[in-house]
Amino acid sequence: MATAARLKVEGVMRGVPDLLVPAWNLWVEMKRVRGGRVDPEQKDWHAYLTDVGHHVIVGKGAEDAKEQVDRWFMSTFPIESDGTEH
Repeated sequence: MATAARLKVEGVMRGVPDLLVPAWNLWVEMKRVRGGRVDPEQKDWHAYLTDVGHHVIVGKGAEDAKEQVDRWFMSTFPIESDGTEH
């Protein structure tokens, strides 16, 4: 069975971001470092998720995604200099 057909049978929907961190309502769309682009279905999903209060990151490669998640986490859950959450 082709990958697309298998994913459809499994209930995967076109455009839904690649990764979800449910505890943080954070979605991550992974793209290639060069040439990766967000298609119209993905843009629609990103807009919907943002409208319902979730956050979407588009990472250009794993390192970029990691850096964006780190920045988002630190801005959302700031840590005081004594190690306690703000």
